[in-house]
Amino acid sequence: MLEVDGLVGGYDGTQVLHGLSLHVEAGATTALLGGNGAGKTTLMKTLAGLLPVRAGRLRFLGEDITQRPSNERVHAGLVLVPEGRMVFPSLTVRENLRLGAINPRARPQWQRSLDRVFHLFPRLLERESQPAVTLSGGEQQMLAIGRGLMAQPRLMLLDEPTLGLSPLMARQIFELAQRLVADGLTLLLAEQDVFQSLNAAEHAYVIENGRVAAEGPARQIADDPRIRQAYLGL
Repeated sequence: MLEVDGLVGGYDGTQVLHGLSLHVEAGATTALLGGNGAGKTTLMKTLAGLLPVRAGRLRFLGEDITQRPSNERVHAGLVLVPEGRMVFPSLTVRENLRLGAINPRARPQWQRSLDRVFHLFPRLLERESQPAVTLSGGEQQMLAIGRGLMAQPRLMLLDEPTLGLSPLMARQIFELAQRLVADGLTLLLAEQDVFQSLNAAEHAYVIENGRVAAEGPARQIADDPRIRQAYLGL
């Protein structure tokens, strides 16, 4: 579904990604693992079109999207749920969700998408008229994922979805991710929780200093003592 070939990128004058290559298979979860500063969020933002590609190529569903703007990537079905949730605090839950369906492909189906999100997250339905700022951290993460689903993604980029959440809420987020994949969504998951990520994913990449340090089936990565000690701190 997604092919990343020799990707170079970063912020202003700082290069963070150094010729990184990976692929994401349709209908599965691919995990991105690595410590803080490894380049996971930079990669996610570059894939979403929020940071420029300095070199390399991106292909999504067989099409070259290397120079396409972020709105066109969303329209094609490549949707980012950003680190830190980034909901609109003064807007209500319903208004945040409606904004998720603003792209031309999703807009005609917004009511059906809204019904699905409220089915997945009954708590959001209960808080439909509340400003997002009044929600707990876990509820805001539900809202961020729900807003992403409103865009009718084919591939969802989930960047640190359990950051700052309680263990119970984090487990619920991982259970939801597995449910979404079972329903046909494809996920690229960047996470600090190595155990849960490898348990949820079919394939995994370990990122270090903006490069792929190791990759393979998630179970193989989890069982390799060299990778566990050198890159995952296990």
